[in-house]
Amino acid sequence: MQAGGSVPDAMGPRARAIMLAAGLASLILFFRHQLADGFALLLGDRHDAVIALSIMEHWWNVLRGLQPWDVTGYFHPVPGTLGYNDGYLAFSLLYSLPRALGADPFLAGELTNIGLRALGYGAMFALLRRAGRLPWPAAVLGAGLFTISNNLYIRGSHAQLFSIGLVPLLAWLAHGAAAALLEGRRGALLGWGAGFCLGFALALLTGFYMAWYCVFFATALLPSWLIVAGAEGRRRLWQGLRACWLPLLLLAGLALLLNLPFLRLYLPKAAETGMHPWPLVLSHAPSLLDVIHVGERNLLWGWLVRALNGAFRPGFPFWSEHMTGFPLLLLGLFMASLLWLAGPARGLDPARRRLFRAVAIATVVTWVLTLRFGEVTGWALVYDYFPGGKAPRVVARYQIFLAVPVVLLAMSALAAWAPRWPRPAVLAACALLVAEQVNLYAPLFLDHPLEAARLAAVPPPPAGCQAFYVSAARQQSRFGEEVDNPYNHNTEAMLVAAVRHIPTINGISTFNPPGWPDGIPAEESYRQAVRDWARRWNIAGLCALDLQRFTWSGPEDEAP
Repeated sequence: MQAGGSVPDAMGPRARAIMLAAGLASLILFFRHQLADGFALLLGDRHDAVIALSIMEHWWNVLRGLQPWDVTGYFHPVPGTLGYNDGYLAFSLLYSLPRALGADPFLAGELTNIGLRALGYGAMFALLRRAGRLPWPAAVLGAGLFTISNNLYIRGSHAQLFSIGLVPLLAWLAHGAAAALLEGRRGALLGWGAGFCLGFALALLTGFYMAWYCVFFATALLPSWLIVAGAEGRRRLWQGLRACWLPLLLLAGLALLLNLPFLRLYLPKAAETGMHPWPLVLSHAPSLLDVIHVGERNLLWGWLVRALNGAFRPGFPFWSEHMTGFPLLLLGLFMASLLWLAGPARGLDPARRRLFRAVAIATVVTWVLTLRFGEVTGWALVYDYFPGGKAPRVVARYQIFLAVPVVLLAMSALAAWAPRWPRPAVLAACALLVAEQVNLYAPLFLDHPLEAARLAAVPPPPAGCQAFYVSAARQQSRFGEEVDNPYNHNTEAMLVAAVRHIPTINGISTFNPPGWPDGIPAEESYRQAVRDWARRWNIAGLCALDLQRFTWSGPEDEAP
């Protein structure tokens, strides 16, 4: 590994301007629909997106001293309720800025997504420049491809996946720490290592998927590097470990300290819920077709996906969670880079050749483990034996994480080969790599004016209300969402609780607490479940909120 601060060529004012312009263009392309309609339709839907917003609003309340950090406004009065879902901490730090300036929760949430994509662009550019040592044009292209990546765009209804923007930042910090370790630079190791420890703790309390994927990938990367580094590389590592034992010990203590909140919050909930059952996880493991499943409305490859789905799995839903694959040109360039690295890999210095080979091995091995062949998948080993392996439900989302190593290796190969190609061919290849990331499908199912108006229509709770439940749910659905299901009233109650600063016994999450009042308000079983919950937790001052008429009743009418 080369030094964390070295770059292959200096960037002048023109190059910096191009880099910034390309980043802005990438953000405009990714969020083109929202910009065009004035943020009328937003990524997500009334289910998962509103859950995420309620948690971001929770942190906004925490920052203002209105709420404990680990107790959300839903599932009242269960302790540690933040542990039933992703923490969204990094999202919330960004979210608080537009909220402080007066933006409503829905607009603030979309601006947060934009901020995370911008962070991802900058971090990916830094990773490609510093760790990959790529010339700036290749780094700009790679950062742009990562930012507009097709698989995140079509899965953008799940806000937690935007935490992929933290991954290249963590990789950049980890590379700097590793380079300092190999060179015996104790001060630099402390600096880079402390940054990584802080960033990883932030990632864990933001989105478990991407943080856990980092650990999973690193577990394959380290032995891969030890294999390809040879005797000289292993000797340097041993010397670095001997020279830097004290900084490493300090960093281990820092990591433990920073991650205590995560462990304190999530370990009890993991034990309580048992995490995800194997049949559910297996159903979300990708097949070989899903490696190129870029969606049936991808600009360049949608026709191929439609043809393959029609031939091999007719009736397969086009909106499936398996829709996380890579466009063919980028995937082909990545596969070509594997062949390039298997040979002499001309144009690479020995340190980068070792690093890229290790990344290639780790990428292929971990990717293959996710794939499902009938009822057989290597993920069964991960599920049974890897720490935390029962927590990720949608195995196919790992392909979103793999955008980081895939783009890194593909751009490294392209940068090595491009000088020998005619300039028009290079420009055409770059244009096609960008075009194939464009998808005509956009999961924009959150009606901003409608939802903001509904939230504003909820009056302040009456005096004496200490908690509430939903007594009647909305009956309208713009985008075909079910209204007679538990999400309909629970997610709206979660956001009302956070914004109106009154806890609710309602809520719905990745995992739900024992005895949670399931069902829907129109059913007697739901009303009985609410009564049982109120008695079990001895809840006083319980009010009812009618989300059809936007009226409160109680607390004198506590019984539903």
